[in-house]
Amino acid sequence: MTIHAGWGQDLPINDAEIRRAAISGATSGNNTLVAAVSGLKIKVLGMVLYAAGAVDVRLESGAGTTALTGVMSFAAAGDGVVIPIAPPGYHWIETAAGALLNMELGGAVQVSGFLVYQLSA
Repeated sequence: MTIHAGWGQDLPINDAEIRRAAISGATSGNNTLVAAVSGLKIKVLGMVLYAAGAVDVRLESGAGTTALTGVMSFAAAGDGVVIPIAPPGYHWIETAAGALLNMELGGAVQVSGFLVYQLSA
C-alpha cells in the first residue's frame, strides 16, 4: 500500500510493525503502558479503556510529564472510551523520542483495555 506524503501521515507500515499491549493499571498516579525505547517514539494507533469505578485518566509522554490527552473523567464502573484504529499511515498521539507511554490515574481504580501502537524514529 502506498501512502502519499502529507501533514500528519507516517511512512507506510506493514503488519509486522504494528504492536499490541494489554492495559491494566490500578495505581493512583503513574502506570506505564509501553516502556521507553531509546530514540523511538510510541505512536498510538487505537485503544480501548474501561474503568472499574469513578476515576480520571490522562495519557502522557513520560511519567508525570507532557500530557498527550486531556483528563478523561470516568464517572462509574463500566465507563470507558474506544479510540478507533487510525487510517493507514496516521496515528492519534505520540510520545517524545525515548519516552515511555504513561497512563496517569486520579485514584486507585482499575483501568483495563488494550492498545495498538507502533514505534518509529
